[in-house]
Amino acid sequence: MNATQLLFDIEDVVVDRPRGNVPAVVVTASEEDLTAVAGVALWGPLLDRLNVVSDADRRGLRPIGPGGYTGGECYRALVETQLAGGDFLSDRALLADDATSALRGTTALPSVATLSRFLGAATLGWTAKAAAVNRRMLARAWAAGAAPAGPILTIDPDATRVATYGAGKHGSAFARDGQTGLSPLVGICGETGDVLAVRARGGAANDGRAMGRFIGECIGAIPAGARRGRRLWIRVDSAGYQHDVIEAAGRHNAYFTVTARHLENVKDAIYDLATSPHTTWRPAADAEADVGSEIAETPFDFAGRVVRLIVRRQPRGRGAQLAFDDVDGWRFHAIITNVPKAFMSAVTVELHHRLRGGAPEEAIRQLKGDFGMNHAPVTGFFGNWLWWLAAALAYNVARWLRVLALPRSWHGCRGKRLRLGLLNVPARVVRTARRMHLRLPAAYQHAAVFIAALERIRALPAFA
Repeated sequence: MNATQLLFDIEDVVVDRPRGNVPAVVVTASEEDLTAVAGVALWGPLLDRLNVVSDADRRGLRPIGPGGYTGGECYRALVETQLAGGDFLSDRALLADDATSALRGTTALPSVATLSRFLGAATLGWTAKAAAVNRRMLARAWAAGAAPAGPILTIDPDATRVATYGAGKHGSAFARDGQTGLSPLVGICGETGDVLAVRARGGAANDGRAMGRFIGECIGAIPAGARRGRRLWIRVDSAGYQHDVIEAAGRHNAYFTVTARHLENVKDAIYDLATSPHTTWRPAADAEADVGSEIAETPFDFAGRVVRLIVRRQPRGRGAQLAFDDVDGWRFHAIITNVPKAFMSAVTVELHHRLRGGAPEEAIRQLKGDFGMNHAPVTGFFGNWLWWLAAALAYNVARWLRVLALPRSWHGCRGKRLRLGLLNVPARVVRTARRMHLRLPAAYQHAAVFIAALERIRALPAFA
C-alpha cells in the first residue's frame, strides 16, 4: 500500500500497483561526457566565421572590469544562450556543463553575475554599438549567400508589446492593451524575415511614434552591395499613416504602401469610389480572390502629395458584424502608395502590401515565442534594449543557419522546430587520437542533415 497518507477521504480506491506500462526506472547521474545541446557544433562555427566577438571588441562594446571578459565575449554569450532556448540570464547554465564547454572550445562563457553586470550598466552608446555589430553580421551573412533575391527589397517596421513583471522596470507603463510593459519597434526585411533594427520605447508609446526615424535605421542596416539593382519598398500598417513616414520614403527614394486610417477624407474617397458607376473593380489576387474581393483605385491628396488610394472591397460574410462604413454589403480596406501605375497594377500592389502579414509578422512571433524578446530581464531600459538586440542576432543566426546549411524543407521552419530537431539534441563528446568526436544517437532521424549542415558551415568564408 502507498506510504503517503491522504489528506482527506475520497471515493476513489487506492491500490498497491497502479495500472500502467511505464517501467520503474532506477535513476542515477553517472555520465560526464554528454551534452544536451549538440547544436553548439553548428552555430559555434557559424558565429566564428561571422567573427562576432572581434567585431564587437573593435567597436568598443564595454568590457567587464580590468582584465575581465570583453564586451564581445559577453554579447556572444547572450546570443548563444538564446539560441539554446534560454529566456533568462540563468539559462546560460544550458551551455555550462563540461561536454558543452568542450564543444565551445576556448570561447568564453561569463557567469550569470557578469552577464547581469554587462546588461545592468548598459548605456545608449552600448546599444548603438551592439546595433552596429548586428548590421555587420547581416552584411557578412548576406554576402555569404543569405541575401534576398529579386528586384524589390521590402522594409516592414512594426511596433510590438513586451510585458514586464515586477516593480521598477525603467520605461515600463500601463498601456491601452491592459498590460504593463515596453513598446519596442522592430524592422524586418520582408523578403527574408531578417531583423534589420530594434528600437526600445516606453510602454505607453503610440505605435507610430518615431516611425520615420526608425525607417532610416532600417534602411541604414541594408548592406550597400545588396541595395545595388534593387528598389526599396517601405510597407507599414496604419501606424505609419503620417507625414514623417512619407518623407522618409522620399529621402531614400523608396516606394511605400501604408494602410490608410479611416479618417473623414479617406471615408469620403472610399464612398465616392464605391458609389460611382464609372469605377472599374478588378478581382483581387491570391486568397482574397476566393472570397470575391475586388480592387479599385483613385487619386488621393495626402499632406499635399498626390498618391494612389487603392481600395479592396470584400463581401460581408453571413453573420459578420456590421460596420458603420459598410456600403451595400461590402467591407472596405484602403492603402496609399507612390508606386507608379506603369510599374505595377493596383491588384499587384495590394497583394504585395497584404504580404506584410507573412514573414514580418512571423519574425516577431518567433522573436517573442522562440527567442528572448518575450520579456525584459533587467531593470535598466538600455540593458533590456541590449538583450533584445542579442535576441535579434540570435534569431538571425538561426535563419542564416537554415538558409546557408540546411535543405530547403527547413528554410521556413520556426525556431522551435529548428531547436528541437537540430540544436537541443543530446550527443556524446569523445576525445580520441587528439581529436574531438561528437557521437549522435543511432536512432536520431536528422543525423545526416546535421552532418551535412556542419560541412556546409565549415565551407563558408571566414571574416576577419
